[in-house]
Amino acid sequence: MRTVCQILLACLLVGFAQAQEPIRGYPDVRLLIDVSGSMKQSDPNNLRAPALELIVRLLPPGSKAGVWLFGDGVRTLLPHVVIDEAWRDKAVESVRVIDNSGQRTNIPAALDAALYDLNRLDPDYRTSVVLLTDGKVDVSSSAVANANAARMLLEEQAPILGQTGVPVHTIALSNEADWAFLRKLAESTQGLAEKAESADSLTRVFLQALEMVAPTARVPIEGGEFQIDEGVSQLTALIFSGADERAKVELIDPANQALAPDSNREGVRWFNNEKFSLVTVDSPQPGRWRLVAPSSEENRITVISDLSIDVDPLPNSLPLDQPTELGLRLVDREGVITSAELLSVFDIKVTIQDPASATEVIDVARLYQIPSSGEYRVAMPAFSLPGLHKITVRVEADTLVRELPMYVDVQVPTEAPKVITKAVESQPAAGLPAWLLPGVAGLVGLSLLIWALRSWREAARKRRIAAARKAQEARDAPLMEMRVDTDSSD
Repeated sequence: MRTVCQILLACLLVGFAQAQEPIRGYPDVRLLIDVSGSMKQSDPNNLRAPALELIVRLLPPGSKAGVWLFGDGVRTLLPHVVIDEAWRDKAVESVRVIDNSGQRTNIPAALDAALYDLNRLDPDYRTSVVLLTDGKVDVSSSAVANANAARMLLEEQAPILGQTGVPVHTIALSNEADWAFLRKLAESTQGLAEKAESADSLTRVFLQALEMVAPTARVPIEGGEFQIDEGVSQLTALIFSGADERAKVELIDPANQALAPDSNREGVRWFNNEKFSLVTVDSPQPGRWRLVAPSSEENRITVISDLSIDVDPLPNSLPLDQPTELGLRLVDREGVITSAELLSVFDIKVTIQDPASATEVIDVARLYQIPSSGEYRVAMPAFSLPGLHKITVRVEADTLVRELPMYVDVQVPTEAPKVITKAVESQPAAGLPAWLLPGVAGLVGLSLLIWALRSWREAARKRRIAAARKAQEARDAPLMEMRVDTDSSD
């Protein structure tokens, strides 16, 4: 029955599913980091540094990136350029000297500085902004001036960024952050808003932000092992561990040879800091590898290979109960794979994990015919639960396994005003031929049945939205109360 429903859903969505542009070009990531004085309390150990190191180390070759620090003013920490190894090395040195000398939190100026080329963006790159702050818009000692600056940003600049296709992903580092503002800024630009409950969780949040702006194929780790096929030219293992555990971290290749941080093996490069280890292996040996490290859901193996997963990504945010679709292609060195014989070898699945960790699997290879163009159009079910959903495309064939993670934030829509209209009185069917009356009665009955069904579905949808809105308000209540207390103390 479930299979039949999914097929019917696919047919129904053909006419109105929201199609997306495919992922094109290289990532262009603009990082904005708050260095206001309050960061001394929010991030006393400067854990922004390892989180930034993670991004600069994992951005794929050919990407553009830049880092700006903002307080009362804005200064460039790292220039906005096409990154190379020299830029990465400079980045690792520079992030360690981040201070907290800013007196204010000038978010509008930071966005202006990072988007200096907004009117001439390079079409070969996908531009995104990642904004980290522990406060609110604070450009003046005047509360009115601050409120006006925030309003102008949301009402004037944010819609332009949304129309231009430049999402702003916001990260709130403390309960003092203006969560309502940050969430609205992300929503208006088709970005995602995320909370880092503490500075210790920054690396995890930045990793998720990286997967949004630069999705990269990876191979799954299962039981501490992962499979590398002959098409892989480079693997990168990201391993999270504490300082006391780091000396025990190592990779074991298929020949049972250990690759440890202190080993001097050609084609193997290690990087360590207080939060994670990163090891890159050129031309890795095909076969079953083992990861000797503390178990962590954040550990991952990314690869560069002949085969890649090309998708039309879902919007970063979607309203509750809105259907959409996912475009999906497999690409090799010659372009999109269109051979039916070759595509039939691959087992393709899309897994949806909702905020409650419940999962739904769409078996693409079984439910959809092999497209002659090589492009699958996968109907996604309407998301009925608000919050962050993880979408994972998984491709398997013999020893080859690839996964591509994506995220979408399902939001409760703002309540629309109720419109009351006067019902149109039914007119008698006087003058109709007698033989036509049964048919009319049947049509009226069918219309009533359709109306009742639609009314029931709409009522159910409104109940879900009302429940979701109530849950959202409950989650935001502590933050808003804290905001009120802070404003009162000012």
